Amino acid sequence: MSHLLGAVACRTSLSPLRSLLRWINIALLVSHGSAPELAVAFVAVLAFAATAGAARSAPAVSTTPTIALRTTIPQQDGHGARVEVYAPPDARQRPHPAFLTVGGPVYCRQILSLATSMGASLLCADYWRNNYTAAGLRSQRFMDWGDPQYEAAVAKLPERARHAGILISKLIVVGVSYTGYATAELVATHPELRPAALIIVDSYLDLPARFEATKPGLITRKEIATVLGGTLAQKPAAYKARSPSHHLDGLATAIRGGMRLVDVWSVNPLERERYVGATCSRTANAEWLSKLATHLRRPVDGYVTQLQHAEALWHHYPSLLALAGLKPNTGDTLAFRRFQFRPGAPPSAASFCADQIHRSRTGVLYGQLGNNQARPTPRHQN
Repeated sequence: MSHLLGAVACRTSLSPLRSLLRWINIALLVSHGSAPELAVAFVAVLAFAATAGAARSAPAVSTTPTIALRTTIPQQDGHGARVEVYAPPDARQRPHPAFLTVGGPVYCRQILSLATSMGASLLCADYWRNNYTAAGLRSQRFMDWGDPQYEAAVAKLPERARHAGILISKLIVVGVSYTGYATAELVATHPELRPAALIIVDSYLDLPARFEATKPGLITRKEIATVLGGTLAQKPAAYKARSPSHHLDGLATAIRGGMRLVDVWSVNPLERERYVGATCSRTANAEWLSKLATHLRRPVDGYVTQLQHAEALWHHYPSLLALAGLKPNTGDTLAFRRFQFRPGAPPSAASFCADQIHRSRTGVLYGQLGNNQARPTPRHQN
């Protein structure tokens, strides 16, 4: 799964050359050596360059939050969640919205544009095992994959920020790619957060399905198995226990309490191919939104695009904020198809990408295995 930094707002003091170099560095970081992901990253660079002239001609607005708190929140297992709080200059004088995400610096930077656009604070948490903080460190990445001890510590972050004097008017939880799953699990298991909105982009709500879709030998598959102490076959209960799909009652409670859920995913053929359906299959989002609707006894919306991975967040965050009822859309156009997932009804086939099953060179099947009772003979070998 790519871990894309998104459109980080450049300060107006940066020269065009320094800005370009900065974005080339971002492209190299997010690709972490993968040619397809490098191509996606450079698309973001070109998109930024195309709009840079207009941005330079616009009036400068100094709303980018800056570091206000850096600390560790203890976990019951003796470890600690590393956290950072970025806040506007007057965050101790008047309340501002606050965005919360997890995954460490690589993911935190993706949310900076949203926080800047709303004059908001930004609350970032990092798992104690994770050292993926800069280019060249991808092999040292360890996400929490639903670690309940870590999530309990992260759930205390908004209150820790308030104790530091940061005034928060509303909490918005946001995740993209891996962190979409992680933030959904956080909200589903910690009702005390009471966020105004949960925004998920190009992610998944079921950890077993995510693991099955991961090609054997890839670093992500090894990471999941290491953090959970075994594979899905060895630890099925642990995988289910760390899945938003098995805590739909928690999501339903948050929605009944006023939270707006914005779940956006792409069914672009490249998305399906690159991640073997991990973010767009029936068991990634659509099936669980249908079941969530049953819990709520009313329809639930999902938003399907044809964009490349994370572009809905990179380039169309004003539309995401508008869908969440947080800020009027002032002109951004996110092309999406809205699907209503209804109680007791199967999801529309147009809301997810087709299943696929592959066999690795070592003979291990991967793909949408749980959706296929007959386990048809794979047509592809990788």
